[in-house]
Amino acid sequence: MRVARYPVAKYGSPYLALSAVMTDSTFACHTAWTAQLFAAQVPTYVYEFDDPASPTLAGAQVPGLDESNAHSAELAYLYDFTMGERPLTPVQVALGNRMKRYWAAFARFGAPVVAGQAPWPAAGPGAATVLTLGPVATRPSTSFAAEHGCTFWRTRPPRPL
Repeated sequence: MRVARYPVAKYGSPYLALSAVMTDSTFACHTAWTAQLFAAQVPTYVYEFDDPASPTLAGAQVPGLDESNAHSAELAYLYDFTMGERPLTPVQVALGNRMKRYWAAFARFGAPVVAGQAPWPAAGPGAATVLTLGPVATRPSTSFAAEHGCTFWRTRPPRPL
């Protein structure tokens, strides 16, 4: 059933299809579920980093595969280091600066509210609002769980294909 949900033809290679399975079943959905649990107790802010052209961190590149937008890719945007395969573009630097302002506001005030930037609503216990951080657009989204098939994964814990 999982194979039908993640057909190789849609992703271009078995590796990328499996990467989507692992992203959705492990990272994305568990983050959404955990955020809902936290949101019932404390203000909770969830983000999804989405720059399909992000540089891959040094040492994480698999030969012949594009690993942009992978787990931890946002670190090069938050910290001024050049451990990526290439430097950030001016648009990516601007995204990194927006991200740093959100993080700083959260550290200082307990909420990532920044004048002139997209609002970052707190997640609610019933449905997680996620801030999608992208180089062209940063926007709140309520479709994160649906985009990652979290209803499907709640009833089908990951196990070997």
